[in-house]
Amino acid sequence: MLYRTLGSTGLRVSEIAFGCGAVGGLMTDNDRPDEHLEVIRRALERGFTHFDTAYSYGDGKSEANLGRVLGELGPEISLSTKVRLGPERPLDLKAATIDSVERSLERLRRDSVDIIQLHDHVAPADGDWPHFSLSPGEVLGPGGVVEGFEELRERGRVRFFGFTGLGQSDSLHELVESGRFHTVQVYFNLLNPTAAFSAPEGFEAQDFGLLLNKAADRGMGTFAIRVLARGALTPSPRTGEKEPRALSPGSGYFRDIERARKLDWLAEESGGPINQAAFRFALMRPEFSTVLAGCASVGEVDETAVCSGAAGLSDEALTRLKALWKSDFA
Repeated sequence: MLYRTLGSTGLRVSEIAFGCGAVGGLMTDNDRPDEHLEVIRRALERGFTHFDTAYSYGDGKSEANLGRVLGELGPEISLSTKVRLGPERPLDLKAATIDSVERSLERLRRDSVDIIQLHDHVAPADGDWPHFSLSPGEVLGPGGVVEGFEELRERGRVRFFGFTGLGQSDSLHELVESGRFHTVQVYFNLLNPTAAFSAPEGFEAQDFGLLLNKAADRGMGTFAIRVLARGALTPSPRTGEKEPRALSPGSGYFRDIERARKLDWLAEESGGPINQAAFRFALMRPEFSTVLAGCASVGEVDETAVCSGAAGLSDEALTRLKALWKSDFA
């Protein structure tokens, strides 16, 4: 495993971090403590040193399971969790933020975490964003989320602040430009690379407007998220009767599966399955501090860990990818 510095925080983290969300499902859908222990122990053996969770992953199950395993193993790692205030929209955002973090710390069995992150989408208050969202003013303004983070830092409960980069693109850029956050989780994958590459004219999916580049230029630590496009970029993506809600406009899960099927050549060209090509693509970007991976088994830990230090995609593959982005996989 190779390591990178998480922006200006000075934290040294594994360039692949362990995500404890619903995509991997280990900490949310698996009720076998022995398997939790086995997989996390293997991740530590393979050099994973950063773990990322959230209250919203299984309504606290992920935090509780991770806290139990880390308490048993006692590793030296860095840890991040998240606050999602949700559609109830509490009147006192600052107080609700503080309360949410305090309850997360109880589940994690820790006195503090390295990074606390806002997990709600961010979009203008008068816009028509399809998800519940907080406005930039509610995040940054008096009595808002960041003031709650700042008080928690004064109490010694958190060290650094971050946010998940989902929402209206201009609003996400506003949070980056505010200078009040240390980290950002950036949506980036083979199907939508617009956080680092300029979007071609007519691009169907959301244009994140080089968000990664801007954040890195400002010294922020950056996490790559949704590298596998919620599972569309795997050899056997799950299909079912009900499509999961899209996290960003133009990136519906079934539409992403259609796009991904036009990348079968990439697995052959890169000498490994499409999911490994997806991780190698993200790791090519030096602006990323770390790439989040949800691993549900020892085998998935091993398959993902080998991507660290592996060669990036070839120039020929990148040229072919850019042509596909221009056509938006039509």
